[in-house]
Amino acid sequence: MAFCIGTNVLSQFQLTSRPLPKTEADLLATILDEAFSPRADAVSYNCTSEEEDLWCVEAYYSTEPTCEELDALTGPFDLDPQGFTIKPLETRNWVAESLKGLAPVETGRFFIHGSHDRGKRKQTRINIEIDAGTAFGTGHHATTAGCLVALDTIAAKRPVKNILDVGCGAGILAIAAAKLLKKPVIASDIDPEAVRVCAHNARTNAASPLVRQYTASGVRHPAIRSAAPFDLVFANILARPLIALAPEIAPLVSKGGFAVLSGLKTDQERQVIAAWNAEGLVVRTRIHIEDWSCLILTHPGPRPHKKTARRADDAGQLMIAQWLGRRFRG
Repeated sequence: MAFCIGTNVLSQFQLTSRPLPKTEADLLATILDEAFSPRADAVSYNCTSEEEDLWCVEAYYSTEPTCEELDALTGPFDLDPQGFTIKPLETRNWVAESLKGLAPVETGRFFIHGSHDRGKRKQTRINIEIDAGTAFGTGHHATTAGCLVALDTIAAKRPVKNILDVGCGAGILAIAAAKLLKKPVIASDIDPEAVRVCAHNARTNAASPLVRQYTASGVRHPAIRSAAPFDLVFANILARPLIALAPEIAPLVSKGGFAVLSGLKTDQERQVIAAWNAEGLVVRTRIHIEDWSCLILTHPGPRPHKKTARRADDAGQLMIAQWLGRRFRG
């Protein structure tokens, strides 16, 4: 089994980790993919021992990362950079090679595939084609899949008219929301390359009229501020940014609106929830896929009748169980 994260460029160097437990491999792959220096073109991880559940992480770079950069990157997370090897590569498009092994993923109403699987599209599903950011970008990873389940759940609860995707990456959540809800979406990312890829993917999926992209640190952009409040906000980023950005993002959620938070492990829920509770949002649903968590929070509006609230909550929990128990494949 293998997973890949990345963009469609030519890489010159390959970094390989020693075999790691699955949880450490997940964390390392996330760190390497999210880092701005050194900036990875692609990240993948492969199971090397099913009996011991050990995984090797590989990252591809246009320029050779230094030991100092890797030490600064992994040190705060107690990951040993001495377990890495770095070697030069022959000139090949390694991301394109990795795409060949990625099968389509069906999550809720969405069928997500690469350009190499266009012939497998389904008429009964919302088809989304994504090549950049595969795994974290296309639903192959639990963080993205959890957000898609959350989107399906929220769409069944109440009308949503205004959507924000913070840290959009390849843009799958913005595109999925636009195609499902037929409403305007703002997609933002601190990385200009991610914004470019998001715009490309929106065009590929005929979602350009509804998806606007901006390069922004968090939500610090005039277009985002002027479009607020939002009925639905996605933030599929790591736990630390979710905590740090809570005071900036939470005020942009409308009364009765939803915030979908992902990119955190189940053992990080308490800290993330506490940060968002402090800003007035409360958890309505927790979606667990493997050891990853996706949280649906809401900005409480008028308090509903007690029995009505209980019925709505029970229905929401049942829908989550159905999606996770029967419909998540990939």
